[in-house]
Amino acid sequence: MFRSGHIRRLSAPTLVYLFDMNQVTPDHPHWLSDSDLRLVNILQDSPRAPWASVARVLGASAPTARRRWRSITDEGAAWIASYPGFTWGLLCAIVEVRCRPGSVDEVAASLRRSPRIVTVTGLTGDRDLVLTVLTRNMTEFRRLLQNELGRGTDIIGVRSSIVSRMFSEGSRWRALGAPGGARGLDTTEAQLGNEEPISLAQWRAVLPVLERNGRASAAELATALGSSDGHARRVVNRLLRNGWIQQRVDLSLEQNHWPHALALWMVVPAARLEDTAASIAKLSMTRLCAGLAGGTSNLYVIVWLRDLPEAASIEAQLVRSLDVRVTDRAILLHYYKRVGHLFDDNRAHEGFVSWLLPEELEPAAPGSLS
Repeated sequence: MFRSGHIRRLSAPTLVYLFDMNQVTPDHPHWLSDSDLRLVNILQDSPRAPWASVARVLGASAPTARRRWRSITDEGAAWIASYPGFTWGLLCAIVEVRCRPGSVDEVAASLRRSPRIVTVTGLTGDRDLVLTVLTRNMTEFRRLLQNELGRGTDIIGVRSSIVSRMFSEGSRWRALGAPGGARGLDTTEAQLGNEEPISLAQWRAVLPVLERNGRASAAELATALGSSDGHARRVVNRLLRNGWIQQRVDLSLEQNHWPHALALWMVVPAARLEDTAASIAKLSMTRLCAGLAGGTSNLYVIVWLRDLPEAASIEAQLVRSLDVRVTDRAILLHYYKRVGHLFDDNRAHEGFVSWLLPEELEPAAPGSLS
């Protein structure tokens, strides 16, 4: 059992909150108030929940909740990311890249344009960049390594591992603790619809719209699908419900609650990997916990930190409480790209890159996703 003694946790709320609009102006536009976190927490449970339902949990009006979320997203403090789900057999990999001195920003600028490289992160330590790659299969992954990474003149080292199991990732993290923090949220809209087949062409039409705006209206989705609003809702609801499209609320690392992130590479006895990873995945500060195959480590973890000194205490607590050996660690320096969304040198949002390749954005022959 993991001993939580020195690791601070946030408990999930159990009461309906009143939404306080009389907030003190924060020192930084990305800083989130307690009321902002409550709104974020509700949307984490259901990113496309109707505003009327969100407002009931907040104890505010729907226009108030909508305006506050728009302000948060306009400031770049938080946003909804949409991306292909892992449930339909995609291959996920973690790739570490070393660059020639002085070339990291240029290499990152090139790599982040690749649709299948969904995240590009700058880190401290021996590697300059860590990439999260999402491809259709092993052949596509091999070609990406050879063509997009192997030929880069400023790339002097590449090391890759395949994600054998995703125990936890950003869509499962909650700002106010475990899932269920938005108790009382009516998610009826997300459960509507029958089990009619959905075509690959529909999935390709919907994904870019949600990548651009996770709360895109039914009218926008209907335009992309060439259908009625009601049919568009049913298509999107089923894609989300079945995990073909995943959504999460992401926060800027400029916010005041968890301004730093620690990445840990670990070795766990194979027989204990699943239990150990499950224990780490449940921790409130865990953003990612992935089993790895084909590398020197078999577990990769990212935890969010309230301050830098917390890094040593969290690592020590993990080592003392679980049968793990940390082989390396790093502090996150910068997100160049984060699940498709692009950020400039000042961490300001500046667009997104669709996971779909240009040729895949064209209409495709129908094919069942079920």
